Amino acid sequence: MEVKAVTEGDILIVTPVGRVDTSTAKSFEEEVMKALAQASKVAISFSEINYISSAGLRVILMAGKKVASTQGKMALINMPEKIFAVFKMSGFDKILKIVPTLEDAKALFG
Repeated sequence: MEVKAVTEGDILIVTPVGRVDTSTAKSFEEEVMKALAQASKVAISFSEINYISSAGLRVILMAGKKVASTQGKMALINMPEKIFAVFKMSGFDKILKIVPTLEDAKALFG
């Protein structure tokens, strides 16, 4: 699994590529936590994800808690319908900020 990270303005955009499952969740977690340490505004793009398991959901939840504890901001963006269905089924759509695009995340961040 590859994780891309680029900065646009004051927002760090993290884009995992491929599958986030049990075998890749640890490296995904390391990359996301590193990103959160670098920026107070983080957008995680799901544009290049084709699968996410409960292990991946756990990483996203941990990231959300870390952001909240540091008064940072995080949004999940560019989420394909099948990935959004997983977030909705787990109830994560109610506790995490999920918006369609980076522009929506920028508006959310203020």
